[in-house]
Amino acid sequence: MDFLVKKSFVFLVILVFLLASCASAVKISVEEERYPKIIAEKAYTEFGNKNYKTAIAYYQYIIDNFDRENYSKDVAWAYYEIGFCYYYQNKYEEALTYFDIVINNFTVLPPRILAQKVMQDIYDKKPKLKPVEIIEEEVEIIEENVDS
Repeated sequence: MDFLVKKSFVFLVILVFLLASCASAVKISVEEERYPKIIAEKAYTEFGNKNYKTAIAYYQYIIDNFDRENYSKDVAWAYYEIGFCYYYQNKYEEALTYFDIVINNFTVLPPRILAQKVMQDIYDKKPKLKPVEIIEEEVEIIEENVDS
């Protein structure tokens, strides 16, 4: 009897994990899976409906399934949009992680510029999240202006 209870428990645990992983899975048809822009449109719709977790899952699909060399613009935007989803939910530390990836790993200008602007807004709202390097640069600028 003990064996049967343990086996049932293990089955239930596995089932819960499978259901949890499916909850954030996104539905993409065979026709759509080759087009990151279509997937991004689905993500944008989910964002507009305040389904941030699903929007993030769609953008993550782009990141996971399209290479950076051939789809750098789409992947850069996906990272930016995930950051923006987190920003919109006031999850600033998570947002900063994704914006940092956009700024440091991509040359596509529009998402980089927007990431910098939103990062600055986060730093204005939450100065404690500002990296030490930025604070040191600001101190140097202030000291230079005082010495002038």
